[in-house]
Parts: sequence; C-alpha cells; structure tokens
Amino acid sequence: MDKNAQVAKAIQAAPLLKPVKDVEFGCEHLQEFMSATPDGAEKLTNAYTNLQGTLATPLEVQTTKDPKDPKKEPVTTLRPTYSCLQCNTISSMEDRELHSHEKRHRLSIESRSGSLYCGLCEDFVYDSTFEKIRIEQSLPSTSNGRKRKFSAIYSRGEEDKFIFPNSNLLSCLAGAPRGMINLGQTCYMSVILQAMMHNPLMRNFFMSERHGSQKKCPPEDDCVACAMTLSFVDVLATEKIEGHGPTELLCKSWLKNPALAGHRQQDAHEYFQSLLDQLHKSCGCVAQLYKICECLYHQTFYGKLRSTMTCLSCKNVTVSEDPIVDLSLDIRQQIKRRKADAKALTAETPLELSTCLKNFTSPEKLGMDAYTCNSDQCENTPQRTKKHMTIKKLPPTVCIQFKRYEHNKGNPQKLNTKVNFPLQLDMSPYTSRAHRKKKGSEQQPLSPLPISPLTPRSPGWYDLSTVVVHEGQFVTGGHYYCFCRRDDQWFKFDDHRVTLATEAQVLDANAYLLFYIIRHLGCAVEKAATIEKTNGLAGKAVEAVG
Repeated sequence: MDKNAQVAKAIQAAPLLKPVKDVEFGCEHLQEFMSATPDGAEKLTNAYTNLQGTLATPLEVQTTKDPKDPKKEPVTTLRPTYSCLQCNTISSMEDRELHSHEKRHRLSIESRSGSLYCGLCEDFVYDSTFEKIRIEQSLPSTSNGRKRKFSAIYSRGEEDKFIFPNSNLLSCLAGAPRGMINLGQTCYMSVILQAMMHNPLMRNFFMSERHGSQKKCPPEDDCVACAMTLSFVDVLATEKIEGHGPTELLCKSWLKNPALAGHRQQDAHEYFQSLLDQLHKSCGCVAQLYKICECLYHQTFYGKLRSTMTCLSCKNVTVSEDPIVDLSLDIRQQIKRRKADAKALTAETPLELSTCLKNFTSPEKLGMDAYTCNSDQCENTPQRTKKHMTIKKLPPTVCIQFKRYEHNKGNPQKLNTKVNFPLQLDMSPYTSRAHRKKKGSEQQPLSPLPISPLTPRSPGWYDLSTVVVHEGQFVTGGHYYCFCRRDDQWFKFDDHRVTLATEAQVLDANAYLLFYIIRHLGCAVEKAATIEKTNGLAGKAVEAVG
C-alpha cells in the first residue's frame, strides 16, 4: 500500500465525531457568556459588530492600550493586536493571555481578520453568528457606495452541502498524551519518539503532511520519514488512549541500520543520531549528514562548533568549524576537575549543567602528542597547544548528552553522578560571541548580556522540553523512560504508562539526554542566520558570530 494511502487510512480509522452543524456555539465558553444574562448575547454581538469596523490593514502599525492602567506603556507593533469584547483594552499577542487571566475577559477579536479568540480554549473559535457578521463587514462596496449583499458571495446552502458531511469537531481525546508499547527492548526508541512528538517544529511538519507533499516515496524505499508520519498521525490525530505500537518505525529503522536490529537494548543517544541521519536522507538531500542542508531536520537540530587551536610556541592560530547535532559533555572529566578542587567535594555532590558547559567552552592546554603545528616556524612538528571550543551557531533545538559510560575492559561501566539542570537555560555565555578575542590581548569572556528568562524575546534562552533517563548500570541493559512538557504540564512516559509529573520530579531526575527548545525563533545573540526552508516552515538558527 502507498505510504500516503496508509496515512489517509489511519486518519479515516478515527471514530466519527459530532458534526459541526449540530453545534450551536463556537465553544462552550462563548455559550456560557452569551447565556449568562438576558441581554448577554445582544451586547456581545453589538460589540463584535462595532469592532469589525476598526480592523487594521496587514501593514498598518498598531498600538496597544489599557484604559484602566494609564501608566502602562503602550506597545507599537506591526503584529496583530487583540481587542477585548468585554472592555476597551487592546492587548499585544504576548499580553493577550495575561489580560484574559487577570480580568477574566476571555473573548477578543484579532485585529487583522476579525476572527474571534477564546482565552480559555487558547485558540480561535468558529461561530456561525459571528462569522456572518465578519463576512458581511468585510464585503467590498459597489460603485454606488452600497455593500454587496451577503448572499451574493456567501451561500450557506451550497457550502453546507460540502462542509457538514466532511467536517468533524476536534476530539477531546485526539492528541492526548499516549505512551509507547514496548516491542521488546525498544524503550530506547520510545523516548526519542516522545522527544520528537513534543518538539513543535517536528510536530507541525509531520501533522501537516509536509513529507508526503515534498516527495512521493515508493514502498520499496522503506522510508523512515513515512513511518514517522504514521506514528505522529496515530498518536496525535486519533481518538485513542491505549499505547501506540511503532512497529512500522521499528521495522524501517532496522532495515536502514542493521546494527539496531534484534531485541537487545540500544543506546538512545545513538538511535537519535541514526534517526536524524535517516530522516535527512528521506528528504532526498545530496548533502552528507554533517554538511549544511536546508531540510527540516538540519534546521531544527544542527548547530556549529568553532575550535581555536593556538600554538604555545609560535602563537600560530588555527580555526575550524564543525557541524554538530548535540553537545556531549564528559562527566568523567568533570569529576576529575572536581577532585582536583581544593574544596574536595564528595563524589555524591551533584554537578551543575552550567559548570559543565562553562568547562566545555573554556580554554585547555594539550600535550605535544595532541597537535602538530604547520606554521613556517614550527614546520609540522608536535607542539604544546591551547584548545578553545565555543558554539558558533545555536540550533532551535539543543540536545545535550551526558557521557556516563567508562569504556574499560569488558562491559562499559556507568557513572551515576547526578547533574543538576534548569528548566530555562541561557546558552549565550557559551557562544563564540561571548568569548570573542580582543585585539592584542588574551581571550576574555564578555560580560553577560542584560537578559532575563522571563523576557519573551531574550536572545539565547531555551526552555526544557524533554528529559531522558536511563536506569541500570550497563549501556547494553537497563531501561529508558522520559519526562516531556506539554504547555506548562509535565508528564512521565514509561513505555505505555503515562502519569502526571511535577517540576520537582523532573529536576530530580538523573538525566542522560536533555532537549531544550529555543524560546523565540526570531531571536539572535548577535546575528540571525535565516534560511528559507523548502518545507515552508519559517525558522532561524541562532548564529553567534565571533
């Protein structure tokens, strides 16, 4: 069966839901407000009609206002604003939810299209009464100054014949958190699949069938991206509560990477790298895995490291840049540094992620056997050198791996030292920009940028999305589970079992992998490198140039 046909079949297999024509109001919150008082519906309709005449053009500059708080500084923006239907407040997109929560004013109008927004649903709602008003107000005028009749371009009878039989309400169960059925030591795949599904860039791509629209894959291709699409659709678009069995993805992963085949435990980090490689190849890209590419997977996960090697003999400087898919932090090296500390901290004392990142991007001296200087003075002879690694480009999604395995004789032993990590992470201090050289002086870090984790457009700030935990002493055994965030709620995914989790439980986890997602795609530390993607998703990699 064709892959697109399989996706369509999975969507059609969902239970039929209540048709749109049976719904009287756009949402239950709108119904509650209009039914609260005898004149509630009339007042709301009049307010909606009046505000329709104040809509802005697409490029019109708009200003927010709060009549009850004259001291509040207005915001001038080209982005849409939201006019409250219950007071005269005009809010920006960032303040929209705050106004809804503080004033309990749930309904507002978007200034561009006039669409109705519900603060409790956190989405635009369609209501037939208000939609008629919106369409009528937007009709163009005729030459005699009169507006064309509503029925001239909006025929309910004809539209109903097509819309009602083909429209369903969004199921309350569709998209609910679902676990993954363990198909025999496949928990390593389950946690990575959960991390992907809780990444908004990946979710939007697969749920909008972008892969199928870009490339038609024949069945013999064993396309991993087609298998991912089937899993995304089954988990996020069907009315099910039982665990999902990713058999198609497992089969395709084994065929594409025989090293993964068989019912034995695999490393989740290695599977993550293998999965990105296969997804990249599924786009038909000619670039190799670690080359610059315009596919979604590169633009979502790939960053760039800058390595500066300074010969301590002739002061020759060699700079190289390497693409990366994650940051691997060596726990063993951090423990050695801590033992050398005069404070003599105990082995049970947790490490800090900020300290690990600081040490990763700090200069270190290497022995003569680690570097050969090719300058005219040294003439390709081994020399002592100073190595400095910094992050040249930050990707929208940062994956951090803690190297917990010591590869001694026999089975690799696991280091169980805990690493404390934050819910919000500022990556700007570890970029090339923050470690830029000053002319004629030694390399010194710049002072921290004046930013706050609470500022929506703060450059370099990331929010924790997924925490992958490994239980057990050996890489070839044990068990994986993960914590994933949906909006402001955390869930624990342990195979098919899904339970609510608190922030304290998440922060107490002994993490193996961390996935951080950038707070604002338009932010940049110093310069934003924008690449127009062929899949139509607008995204920016944060390039910290030095």
